Amino acid sequence: MAQAPSLVLMIYSGPDYYEPGERALQDAQSFMNDGYIIRQVFFYGPGTLYANEHLEFPSGLLNLQGAWRAFSRNNKVPLVVCSTAGMQYGVRAEPPPIGNLAAGFVAGGLAEFVEQLSNADQLHQY
Repeated sequence: MAQAPSLVLMIYSGPDYYEPGERALQDAQSFMNDGYIIRQVFFYGPGTLYANEHLEFPSGLLNLQGAWRAFSRNNKVPLVVCSTAGMQYGVRAEPPPIGNLAAGFVAGGLAEFVEQLSNADQLHQY
């Protein structure tokens, strides 16, 4: 039996630009429903703001941070925030009280991203 195709998602758009984050989450759910293996969701650049425990969404919009955490928990897909890029956006990639890394996210770097990418069939960027 052939192994299911695998992919890595990179979230570069920040939460203040809502549509790419929402589309990424919808795509991730569709990929899982279609039998893909998602090796990781990697948050980079402005996307690292999703990992800030103080992030809030306006009423009437889906809390994408909470939705990503639920997706990760339900599908066992790691949410990896680039610790170096995160520092540029005020995300100190350690749990409180030392840092402000939201529960459900783990700190990583480009080395971990490249390692997962080298084992994946596809990369999707948002």
